[in-house]
Amino acid sequence: MIKRTLCIILVFSFLAVFMTGCQNGDTNATDSLELTVNEISKHGNVKLNVTFDEMKSAGIEIGDIITVKVGDNVYVLPVGTAYTDVDSGEMICRFDLEDNEVTLAINYGSFAEAAGIAKKQTIEENPGYKWNIRVNEIGIALKEKKGYLDEYNARNLTRTDAREDYPELTDEEFANFRAVTVSGLKENVLFRSSTPLESALGRNEYAMAATEKAGIRTVANLDDSVDTMKSYTTYPNSYYSRCAVVNPEMGYDFESEEFAAKVKECVLFIIENDGPYLIHCKEGKDRTGILCAILECFAGATADDVKRDYMLTYHNYYGVKQGEAVYSIILNNNLLKTLSALFKIDSFETAALKESAVRYLTSVGLTNGQLDALGDRLVKE
Repeated sequence: MIKRTLCIILVFSFLAVFMTGCQNGDTNATDSLELTVNEISKHGNVKLNVTFDEMKSAGIEIGDIITVKVGDNVYVLPVGTAYTDVDSGEMICRFDLEDNEVTLAINYGSFAEAAGIAKKQTIEENPGYKWNIRVNEIGIALKEKKGYLDEYNARNLTRTDAREDYPELTDEEFANFRAVTVSGLKENVLFRSSTPLESALGRNEYAMAATEKAGIRTVANLDDSVDTMKSYTTYPNSYYSRCAVVNPEMGYDFESEEFAAKVKECVLFIIENDGPYLIHCKEGKDRTGILCAILECFAGATADDVKRDYMLTYHNYYGVKQGEAVYSIILNNNLLKTLSALFKIDSFETAALKESAVRYLTSVGLTNGQLDALGDRLVKE
């Protein structure tokens, strides 16, 4: 109780300084809130003895960039509300809006260990571990007001699942269903969509109708296992149930060996079955977007083709338009970084995309003969 009272006093003692700095447009404030470690979670997230409301009163809000001083080391962190507001392996100051708490964390990592705050020790007693704290004092200061706000907004887009909220979209657009139309690809041979099966998104009936209208014959369902797929009440006796379907249960770790194996599985299934082909996951956004982009590059699409097709999904779901700040952030974070890593290229804009895609597909274990067969299925003569 004494520690918490001291914390509140310290926080508000810096309030005037912070607010003055913000009012003067100073985005590089150096005055520090001197806080302490309140608790460390199992995974190394460090909860501080300060609340979100107190931080906000001191002039630090969601979307700001702060400095965090631990001993002699200083770290630069954005302020967000979820671990996924940063990429895997990156640090974040997380404001827990529900519990009114402030945590220093690493998305898929341990802030306590990375910053040298504590070392985790295995013990026999519950919960099976304890943290040996080495540094208890944490200094926090505002570095840049709203410096991360565009990035935060791009990672926290909102939508509804009600058809009436999207009057400007066709039923197919609402379902994120479309033919992939890029240079080099045969017309009406490759389609992508949100799930035609699961009703939670409110789009499946429109996706199912579009699937039948397009005459889809082969489906790559990246999301569901066979058992899950057949458990949906929308599956039995549906048009979808009469299609050839592969269920690779693809994950989101696009640079993993597991993802590479799933790509190979899907390509082989396309080769072995007739089109038109439909690729979907749940939303038809992330896994579907990356797999389609790989196939588009293989077919000879331009960089602009691939970017346009990928970002259509964000227009359909969130109304994101080219020229907006979030458009460029999403495109760079979600597509360009991923494909550049997969293709091992420095610049997506200047790379030979077809050759890069061939090299990648070869690396996942596909032979030249199989790639020729894939070309026969998808690529214009």
